[in-house]
Amino acid sequence: MLYNRISGCSCEFCRERRLKNSKDRVILDSTGEDYIANSWIENPFEIENSISSLRSTQSISQRQTRTNNLNVGSGVNYLEVDLNWGDTSDSLTLSVYTPSGSKVGTYRDNSDGSVNGRIHFSIDPSQGYVQQGTWKFNVYGESVSGTQSYTFGVALH
Repeated sequence: MLYNRISGCSCEFCRERRLKNSKDRVILDSTGEDYIANSWIENPFEIENSISSLRSTQSISQRQTRTNNLNVGSGVNYLEVDLNWGDTSDSLTLSVYTPSGSKVGTYRDNSDGSVNGRIHFSIDPSQGYVQQGTWKFNVYGESVSGTQSYTFGVALH
């Protein structure tokens, strides 16, 4: 049975609700692990139900990269990632790397089908738990006028 990332429930009704609010994409990590990136459309960042979380507010300029590292321990079911800058006239990207160095993907504001100054998605292993070790998240100022403030967060569920 699939665990629902929106409500925490695994029933068929909640599974259908999750599928309506996400676009699933399977990525094969170099370690042979499959990951599914589920876009979250207009859902709040849920740190209340997380094991632990990283949250920071920073600023970025044109062609600048800011790196955030997060150590993931054992027993983590999925990662919820949220990059929010709110200004749709500026463009930021987010690249995610597993502890083994494999690139999960590069995400843009429109990756979830909505242009809203936000990139919000979950990373789920297709089986078992999220790979332990240090995950790397690169925020890149793809098209920024001056300096853009943003909030970045990762919640471990």
